[in-house]
Amino acid sequence: MAEVLTIILAAGEGTRMNSKRNKVLHELTGKPLIGHVVELANEISRQTVCVIGHQAEMVKETMLNYGTAEFVYQENQLGTGHAVLQAREYISSHQGPVLILYGDTPLMSQETISRLIAGHGEKNAGMTILTAELDDPAGYGRIVRKDTGEIEKIVEEHDTDDKTAQIKEVNSGIYCFSSKLLLKSLAQLENDNNQGEYYLPETMHYIAKKAPLLPLFTERTEDILGINDRRDLAQAERILQRRIINEHLDKGVTIKDPTRTYIEAGVKIAPDVTIYPGSYLRGETRIGRDSIIGSNCQLKNAVLSAGVEVRQGSIIMDSEVDSATTVGPYAYLRPGTKIAKSCRIGNFVELKKSQVGEGSKVPHLSYVGDANLGRNCNIGAGTIFANYDGEKKHQTSLADNVFIGSNTTLVAPVKVGKNSSTGAGSVVTKDVEKNSVVLGVPARFYKKK
Repeated sequence: MAEVLTIILAAGEGTRMNSKRNKVLHELTGKPLIGHVVELANEISRQTVCVIGHQAEMVKETMLNYGTAEFVYQENQLGTGHAVLQAREYISSHQGPVLILYGDTPLMSQETISRLIAGHGEKNAGMTILTAELDDPAGYGRIVRKDTGEIEKIVEEHDTDDKTAQIKEVNSGIYCFSSKLLLKSLAQLENDNNQGEYYLPETMHYIAKKAPLLPLFTERTEDILGINDRRDLAQAERILQRRIINEHLDKGVTIKDPTRTYIEAGVKIAPDVTIYPGSYLRGETRIGRDSIIGSNCQLKNAVLSAGVEVRQGSIIMDSEVDSATTVGPYAYLRPGTKIAKSCRIGNFVELKKSQVGEGSKVPHLSYVGDANLGRNCNIGAGTIFANYDGEKKHQTSLADNVFIGSNTTLVAPVKVGKNSSTGAGSVVTKDVEKNSVVLGVPARFYKKK
């Protein structure tokens, strides 16, 4: 890890989002904006400090789910220079480069930041400014250069005149500073501008007198995209989705239609998996080699072993499916479900907080809740595991090799012994001994097998 102090600015409200939530708490590929930034900061920094203000405790709690950081507060938002000044204790005790990032700029790549830090060190610069050229520079500060190519000044969007507004080279807002010069330059800042704010770029005028001022140009314009409103958020989603999809393609995953497949940042997929259009893979989903995800499926925090087939329209939430098992079409595995090897979970089957043993089948049109199915069980169509008595949930347990006839209702708590069967339409309210056949309403003993 480099000897870099990273300061993340995340104190603003983000009013253009038209939201009750702080802007940096909005999600991008399943992760809050601030989560993307703190993960990057932790990868390249020795220490990370976040400047927080609006909804400070929510930002702090969310951020710590994605990395480590120290926090300082900016009670009044008086500009980026004022925000960085809140971290002066950390800056004064740090010897080395200080990197400035933003909680609403989540697309910044490690490649670009590493190049910025390296360039800063090679030139022994006092301040290095990441710049880019945009076809539409609106909203960004403009880079005004001297005839020599050196930066003369940075003009904020609010302070541009007709001439400077036409400049396409922009200030990304990402900087690398010498810690000593940053601290001294912050003390020189004034708020003599249209907004009455203390702009961090104005530190360049002091620093340029003491050490080299380095502009570092990047062609990766996507990296500097800041999120100001919902349109920006949607644009960033498209960009990051393309990056995620391409990464999986490069690692050997077949994605039939990348434009109609959605994969969040935390998903991991093994080679030789095939994903059909319309599928939505979320959270910490894990998919084993040679599995097939059919069209229009939704998986969230699902763990699939090798060779699993999830057929069209199925949903798997917080559940596990072992190898050589098929799920669906149109099956729903709710949280807490575990399916063993070589099982079949068929069409319009719903399972909740249940375990299904190896080789068992729930082929179609059944509800299985709070149940434990043994090996090689077969559940007939229309079967209901009645797990709720109006006050509490109860367990149903099926031993190995149990056959449940169509339209059976198993009223929990109830156990069905090994090698037993129920007749079609039975209502089972009492435990069934092994090797038995029961039928009727309520179900009664019929015969031994």
